[in-house]
Formats: sequence, structure tokens, C-alpha cells
Amino acid sequence: MSTPKKILLTGLAVILLLGATPIAAQIAGVWEGTGRGEAYPPCHPPIHPWQNWIGEIPNSLDVFYGEWRDSDCNHGIFKGEIEWVSITEAYCEGYWTWDDPSAPSIVAGDFEMTFYILEGICEGTWTSIWPSPGLPGTMRGRKVH
Repeated sequence: MSTPKKILLTGLAVILLLGATPIAAQIAGVWEGTGRGEAYPPCHPPIHPWQNWIGEIPNSLDVFYGEWRDSDCNHGIFKGEIEWVSITEAYCEGYWTWDDPSAPSIVAGDFEMTFYILEGICEGTWTSIWPSPGLPGTMRGRKVH
């Protein structure tokens, strides 16, 4: 390939990358949503992880973290690493905790979430360390800020 063609292709690649940056940056911010499913910790009534959740993706675009609560006052946090699938879609895998009122907070399971950047929505699933019928649980959300 000739040098002018290489320069032209490199220039086009840079332009496309710069044009895609604002789309990718739109993932940064606050996301919130709801979830379904039950987990059954031993010696405790069922909990509803992710029933209501709020999370954030910082400007570094590399992590998703936040907290969840259910209608029975159970709560915990979650944290995962962002992996880019494309400039319009990101995937996150991580863990979630439960703040057991009678013990220290424990890592209670894993989750995965897919972010659809142009639509401003996300959806995912969660699992529990405890045998729980109906797993995996599900969650959906949207970008709010």
C-alpha cells in the first residue's frame, strides 16, 4: 500500500475514533433501576437483591458500583468492571454484597449487566451463593444523570 493511502486510512481511523468518543462517554453517570428474584440466606427470611438499585459509572469508564435495597430494609453494595463490547455497548461483571443485620457484610453473589449506551438502558442478571429457586434474578435500569 502506498504511503498516501496509509496516511489517508490512518486519518480516517482517527476521525472515526474521535467521533465515537462522545458516544462512549455517554455511559458515565448515574444509573438506576429495579430487579426481580429472591435469595435465601440461612436463618433469615428471603431477601430481594437489586429490587431497587442505584449505581454510577465514573468518567474513567472502567467500573460500575452502587447500592441496592429491598422493601424489607435489606441492602448491600455492588461493584464490577466494565468491558467494552463496542462503542455503543458495554458489559460489566462483578459481585454484590448483603449487609446481614446479625453479621458482617458478606459477598452474596455475582452479577452481570449490559449497558446499551445509545438507548440509555441496561439489563442484567444476578446469582446468589445460597441455593435459591428461580435464579438467576434479573434487573433493568436506565441512565438518569
